[in-house]
Amino acid sequence: MEKRRILMMKNKNKNFKESDKVVAGGRGEDEDEEDDEQFEAKNGDTIRARLESKRHVQGGVAEYGIIEYIEMRQFMCHKYLTFHFGPQINFITGHNGSGKSAALSALTVALGGKANSTGRGSGIKSFIREGQSVSEVTIHLKNQGEEAYKTTEYGKTIVITRRFTKEGGSSWKIKSKDGKVISTKKEELAAICDHMNIQVDNPMNVLTQDSARQFLSASHPQDKYKFFLRGTQLSRLSDEYDTCLENITQTAKVLAQNKEALLDLRTRFAEASARYQEAAKAREQKQKLDDLKKELAWSHVKKKEDEMTSKIGEVAKASRRLPRIEESIKDAQVGFFFFR
Repeated sequence: MEKRRILMMKNKNKNFKESDKVVAGGRGEDEDEEDDEQFEAKNGDTIRARLESKRHVQGGVAEYGIIEYIEMRQFMCHKYLTFHFGPQINFITGHNGSGKSAALSALTVALGGKANSTGRGSGIKSFIREGQSVSEVTIHLKNQGEEAYKTTEYGKTIVITRRFTKEGGSSWKIKSKDGKVISTKKEELAAICDHMNIQVDNPMNVLTQDSARQFLSASHPQDKYKFFLRGTQLSRLSDEYDTCLENITQTAKVLAQNKEALLDLRTRFAEASARYQEAAKAREQKQKLDDLKKELAWSHVKKKEDEMTSKIGEVAKASRRLPRIEESIKDAQVGFFFFR
């Protein structure tokens, strides 16, 4: 992690140089290499000194990922049992059957390991003490130093509690040093273990009695090699490669099938495109027809407006003639009565 942080410092310095390069109008790869050499020449002693100081701090005691405390309630043969561990090597001694391996099993169970990997039970409920319905395991993980996991949330100690019942129920509580529950999800526990490089199912981290017996009694080099692959996680990597290869093979088959159908799909696409163009032309003609119908309707309106204007003019003319006609009628009526 220290080397990674130093590389990040170099990348940051390099990015700064690249930004200068853009402003200056461009620089080559040779100049970038010269920048790296200058950076190493300038900071090499500091980097080596920091790495050397990390190797000799407190006799090599890690600042995080150390088990400080474990507590078991109604777990296997123990009603209540606690251990406070030192920062380096710890020994648990006792007679056969006194429950020494229960601490190792409790550690595996609390950190999310599989029950059958402990060699002490086939299921999580098999770890519950006889006659009890609930069991609980709590561990404290050291979380200090520059590379600690979410120190603002957890503080200097991460408290992990796993509770499980006879009915098969199981739950986690991941708490800070002061007892505040930060998460109840197994994904958070997996993230913590990944950050601290804790692999409870790896015999290189947790070696059970059955695994040790199998390793010591394995007479064939092939068996020991398999154990080595399992311990170094190379077997898991090989399985992942096999899965990736299978996925690639399946994808290649699907791709070949799709390529065979590609010609037919292109023909169907051309037909669909032609139909779409025809439909677009039909929609365009229909739009033109609707526009012409609207123009025809407005032409009828304009014609009627012109007729109405003409009739209004005739009415106005007749209205102007009406007084003279009425006066003529009166004169005629007067003359009629006079000659009579």
